[in-house]
Amino acid sequence: MIYVNDVHHDQPYFERCFASFDRHPALRAAERIAVCSPDTAFCLALTLYVKQRGGTIYPLPVDMPLEAARRRAERSGATFLAFGADAETALENVERIEAACAVVGQAALIQTSSGTTGEPKYIARSWRSIDMEIESYTRHFDASGLTPIVACPTNHSYGLICGVLVAIARGVQPVVVTNPNPRYILRKLQQSESPLLYASPPLLVALSMLMPEDGPIFAAMTSGTLLKQKQFEAIRSKVRHLHQQYGCSEAGCLTLGQDISSANELGHALPHVDLVAGPSASEPREIVARIGAVPVETRDLGYFEEGSLRYVSRIDDMINVSGLNVYPTEVEEVVLQMPGVSDAVVYRSNQGFGGDQVCLHVVADRTLEHGEIRGWCAKKLASHQVPMRIAQVESIPRMPNGKVSRKALTEASNRRDAHASGARVSS
Repeated sequence: MIYVNDVHHDQPYFERCFASFDRHPALRAAERIAVCSPDTAFCLALTLYVKQRGGTIYPLPVDMPLEAARRRAERSGATFLAFGADAETALENVERIEAACAVVGQAALIQTSSGTTGEPKYIARSWRSIDMEIESYTRHFDASGLTPIVACPTNHSYGLICGVLVAIARGVQPVVVTNPNPRYILRKLQQSESPLLYASPPLLVALSMLMPEDGPIFAAMTSGTLLKQKQFEAIRSKVRHLHQQYGCSEAGCLTLGQDISSANELGHALPHVDLVAGPSASEPREIVARIGAVPVETRDLGYFEEGSLRYVSRIDDMINVSGLNVYPTEVEEVVLQMPGVSDAVVYRSNQGFGGDQVCLHVVADRTLEHGEIRGWCAKKLASHQVPMRIAQVESIPRMPNGKVSRKALTEASNRRDAHASGARVSS
């Protein structure tokens, strides 16, 4: 059924797992189970078992310590936690959880939002909605003859649903890679005749640096956060077929772009999704997805170009400078064109009275004068887009999916401003 790194787990393995779950009273009830274990095959088996039994499961990040796993389980409304280094340990240590909230609803997969704009949310997606997504995804995206190489976490929708469950629905054996070494991943890709790599943008960037020009990756999918244009161009030259999908925790995958030609191209909506966005690049609007009668507000800005969705920015990340909108990604792309610059992030600092300032953190292989950066930007951007507050840093912290929390940067900047203001007053 699946490979995990170099180990094959066949149908009898899953049958044995299901039999052991049947003998466990807590798991057999499949009420609301949180699971945390680096044993990927075990976690996937338990997920499939709970789905089959019409229960609810919350797959946790595999590197969580016990106390953190308990806390997440409690807040998600779980009634049991399976925690352990392997299947045997996790089964022996299934413990009852005092849920922090009462949960009523249909059987579901629990997912956690990224938390880039605030406290992570616990989102329950019904198995029925997931089955609809899988059926729609397989109709929209023809991956005949391709072997999915899932090099992203299978506790998250991207790896679990689109990587593993879609493959199983197609009757294909996915290869789940948990070894983070890029050279190992390249070796797994080379062992497959027509691999389809599911990966995060940071991993694709790392692989593109190692991949020889004469040995490109056959096909790759990216999701989670947009690639910078410079990164996109480097990767595009190393991947024959580069695809990108877009979605949200509340509704799963919404669009899929095949053989994309630009970093912000998100593709066409899946058949079960109706999308609303702006009519053009000059008039972006919030992307709203409707699945059946349920609208999902994504808090992302986008627009359509020849029927394909294009991404602009998170609404929460948009900067208001004297009533004029500044989209961080647009400024970042210009800064990244500077010689020697390898990374950049733009965020806002609240100045009060409804005004913001454009702030920039930049990584470069040489010391950059602030005037040099502003001069570069002034030639390529409107005056209200030019960064006013600049810091050259050694690195920009990112989450595993490549996202940056601009909200956290803004809050840190505001705290520094408040501290400095207080110091001036006290002196």
